[in-house]
Amino acid sequence: MQFSIVHELPGRLRLRFSTATGLTANESRLKKSLSEIPGIIGIKYKGLTQSLLIVHDPDCDCRSAALEYLQSLDIVDFERRHQTRKAERELTAGEKLEKKKRALTRRVGMRLIRPLLPPPLRALMLAKHSAGLLSKGLTSLLRGKLNSNLLDAAAVASALALNEYKTVETISFLLQLGDYLEEWTRQKSKERLNDLFRIESKWAWVLDDKVEVRKPVEKIVPGDLVVAREGQILPVDGRVVKGEALINQACMTGESMPIRKYKSVSVYAGTVLTEGELLIKAERTAGNTRVSQMIKIIEESEDLKASVQSKAEQLADNIVPYSFLLSALTLLFTGDIRKAASALLVDYSCAIKLSTPLTLMSSMIAASKNGVLIKGGKHIEQMANVNTFVLDKTGTLTEAKPEVIDVIPFNGFERDFLLRNVACVEEHFPHPVASAVVRKALEENLDHEEQHSEVKHIVAHGIASEIEGKEILVGSRHFIHEDRGVPIEVSKKGVKRYLDEGRSLLYVAIARKLAGIIVIEDPIRPDAIKFVNSLKSSEIGKIVMLTGDNQAAAEKVAESLSIEHTYSQVFPEDKTRIIRELKQSGHVVAMVGDGLNDTPALTEADVGISMKQGADLAKEVCDILLLREDLSNIMYVRQLSRQTLGRIKSNYFYIVGVNSMLIGLGIMGAIPPIISAFMHNATTILVAANSLRKFQV
Repeated sequence: MQFSIVHELPGRLRLRFSTATGLTANESRLKKSLSEIPGIIGIKYKGLTQSLLIVHDPDCDCRSAALEYLQSLDIVDFERRHQTRKAERELTAGEKLEKKKRALTRRVGMRLIRPLLPPPLRALMLAKHSAGLLSKGLTSLLRGKLNSNLLDAAAVASALALNEYKTVETISFLLQLGDYLEEWTRQKSKERLNDLFRIESKWAWVLDDKVEVRKPVEKIVPGDLVVAREGQILPVDGRVVKGEALINQACMTGESMPIRKYKSVSVYAGTVLTEGELLIKAERTAGNTRVSQMIKIIEESEDLKASVQSKAEQLADNIVPYSFLLSALTLLFTGDIRKAASALLVDYSCAIKLSTPLTLMSSMIAASKNGVLIKGGKHIEQMANVNTFVLDKTGTLTEAKPEVIDVIPFNGFERDFLLRNVACVEEHFPHPVASAVVRKALEENLDHEEQHSEVKHIVAHGIASEIEGKEILVGSRHFIHEDRGVPIEVSKKGVKRYLDEGRSLLYVAIARKLAGIIVIEDPIRPDAIKFVNSLKSSEIGKIVMLTGDNQAAAEKVAESLSIEHTYSQVFPEDKTRIIRELKQSGHVVAMVGDGLNDTPALTEADVGISMKQGADLAKEVCDILLLREDLSNIMYVRQLSRQTLGRIKSNYFYIVGVNSMLIGLGIMGAIPPIISAFMHNATTILVAANSLRKFQV
């Protein structure tokens, strides 16, 4: 892989890659591989700038090891090997659960017939079960790991030393039962995820030369024409080319009512056609559909662990040595090996390590059911702690479908010519203002054939192209007049009224002359006032609105929504700077935006939030994606995030409280070791069940 060193200080190394093909998709795995190099302290990758920051111990040679690793990295092979390992892990997980189930069933059967067996055979069975536990403990000890396996082995060894064979058998049975139930609980959470996005169709009907052909779903390719009928789960993402139908999109957006779909409208895999018939041109198939990507994000969310999860796992591991210390002190002061064994039979690590990731995954599944995609556990924790919201105006606080209310030509250009050609170049960019211009041209039946050259997008300024050999510029006043030097004096009288009203203006220049101005009406979203009021009534200390529009337009929206902090005529770098300053002053910042020019700010914020109608890059870099055009879902995510952290903390206190009580009772001799073991495993299962409990938001 090719890269260059752009900046270096002792202990800090920043690299920039010449190509990011496949790197962003493999970011988590790349970080994990680099972090395994001794001496690497931290890794931070920014896909937008294709840069990688490596923080390392300046006194070791890990810098060279990291550079050698990156130079030798073949990203295609890296991805292929990961997919192979992932498939092997998934296969092993299913087989492992089935194997544990069979072993547990045999164990239950043996316990039932045990009284009928001769003593030598019973002793042989005991030795077999003990040997497995003792072997795991010895392996951990030889590797220098003081973990739960070593604790279990020590507890069994203590019971054997006391000739408590029934206790040994019961402990080993409970550990086996607990192990199976933990694995079953993990699998159950994954089944919930699969049930949420299940695509049952293995076959689909594809129109081939006007004849319907039955084709395996995995064989469908982009461009195929898929026939979908009533009751069918759609197998692909695509666009309707013929027909009309009602589609249940609950799995994708959480909408309870079916949505009408017709020609040129997008449909998605995993949604259900409840009424009608459609002919769909496939755009994304198999593992590339939106629903497949959502499943992948949630399944791989462990790569984006919340710090509360990392801290819990670290704490669980750190507690183990103290269990041994407590057991040794108990034996030293009481001389009672039974009491000392009680301290070894109960540990905190299993329940803590199991409950926290299950709670986070359960939260992410709940969010998906309500039309919100959260791209990792760490974003749940960050969202819960947000105290400042930065809101982009256009498309976030205002309607996602602004309207053209006037077209004003200048310098001899005709109105229809102006609107037709602006629509011709604007249709290449999925921005609400661009869509408004294209829609206006369609309403007026102004056909616009592709007569322009390559269209270039200048972020936060506008677009540039050529039509009939003449340069055409479309964008803000700043872009047309100040950046490109086009005179605009002729427009001052014609647009004064619109400026005073706070309208948005799109300037158009052709061949270095002002060709006209398109006036945009950008009404406030119906749910914006309720959303801002909800923010104010919660524990949000500051609300900031950012916009590239003129001051009058910004003040009009800010006044309607009672937003005190407003910045107008800002560029992407300004938005990033404002968010950075807020963070430096102690604010935890959530940025809500959906435009291409919002992507740097979304990346800079602690939590970046975008909407489904936003630019593709904004949807890619954001941390939370709203699949439904409803601002109230932002408040839903905040409440869900806070409930999630609350559940993690309550689980933690329950685990610590109950297990500490069991250790105390065991040390005092109030309960025998066998009861301690039973209660400990029961606690682990109850906490896991609580982690999967449905959230009430």
